[in-house]
Amino acid sequence: MSVIFIPEGLQTRHCELGEGVLNEIPAILGKLWAPGTVILVADTNTWAVVGEKVQQVLEEAGISMASPKIFPGQPILPPDYRFVQELIPLLKGRIPIAVGSGVINDLVKCASTEAGCAGYMVVGTACSVDGYTSYGAALVVDGFKKTVPCAAPLAVLADSRILATAPSAMAASGYADMLAKVVSGADWHIAATLGITPYNETAWQMTQVKLRQWVGDPEGIAAANPAALANLFEGLAATGFAMQLMHDSRPASGAEHLLSHVWEMDGVTFQGEHPSHGFKVGIGILMVVSLMEHVFSKSKKEIAEICAKAPLVSAEQRLAEINYALAGTAILEQVKRVSLEKLPNQQALQERLSCIVEKWEVMKKLVLNQIFPFQEIRRRMKVVGCPVHPSGIGVDRSEMRRAVICAQMIRNRYTILDLLYDMGILEQSMEAVMDKVFE
Repeated sequence: MSVIFIPEGLQTRHCELGEGVLNEIPAILGKLWAPGTVILVADTNTWAVVGEKVQQVLEEAGISMASPKIFPGQPILPPDYRFVQELIPLLKGRIPIAVGSGVINDLVKCASTEAGCAGYMVVGTACSVDGYTSYGAALVVDGFKKTVPCAAPLAVLADSRILATAPSAMAASGYADMLAKVVSGADWHIAATLGITPYNETAWQMTQVKLRQWVGDPEGIAAANPAALANLFEGLAATGFAMQLMHDSRPASGAEHLLSHVWEMDGVTFQGEHPSHGFKVGIGILMVVSLMEHVFSKSKKEIAEICAKAPLVSAEQRLAEINYALAGTAILEQVKRVSLEKLPNQQALQERLSCIVEKWEVMKKLVLNQIFPFQEIRRRMKVVGCPVHPSGIGVDRSEMRRAVICAQMIRNRYTILDLLYDMGILEQSMEAVMDKVFE
């Protein structure tokens, strides 16, 4: 068994991966919680894979158990806040254990915080997301996908044998979520170089120092090699710890995740199913990297000419853009608030454009050294089994255009999309790379 290192000062106290780790649950409960009643939360899929075993281990240890809450496994459970509200009364006064990966973990994470629980444990079933160890839960609240503030798990456990038997698509999804850190790191370089979002050196180190190693064996992931899966799980846990440290998803989430959020809110489907988080993120990566390669192929002189022509967008014009893109949606008013908050006035825009020109060569070098080439990213995604064409997640050119425009609006986080918008070339840049992304 392998205990994964946890930096000091985080909410998570124990993170362990290995064969037979489920047998350690009673001891970990005794170490981290006062005696109490445990409730397991799973879906029918994760219950069959590992939930029954966890229940057996706890019952044999004489631990008080409430009736488990088991959600249907089909159709795939959406990350909707209404399920949090369903869980809150069940979790009050109890010790919750989430049995599952992305959605189950996020629902229990949020519900345990709002129910006032003394923390929760998650038993992972797949290397599918980085949210196991993060602060906050990615949920749809009133139609708006956002990170809801809530406490990270006190303990994270995963049996490596279970991870190896998970559907290959789940590991592929987790690999794409890990690969996104290449792109989110480039977005952070952009924001930090322009003085908008400074680096948090500890979070940067936690996310980026071993990143090439964590995404370095797509063939091993495709073959369900235990060592490759353990390496991926470590990376997902570490990036979750970075988010936990900052109480923000900046270390692990950039424009590629914003695109996935739009598709989540739009309810895109492929063959009647909602694509996984990682698969949507993967297509987002391809669009974002193509945009980065396109704009950072330009010289400082070309950028200076572009910035000299950049239009000042008034609040009225911005509201008109938002109304055109999102009229009739539940998120319209929230997006208006977010977009107007980050809209620069004339002086701020001129200062930013001057900074873009001044810092262009530095920013260009940082970004191009950070990202992998578009074709290499596509190759790696194809190896692990991710969709590499937008149609593989149910996205056509019209939906891609909508996602790029809306993704720039929905979050006050400076990314490549904001850089292009400030320079007045977001839409033309998107059109310039569309054939490449859809080839």
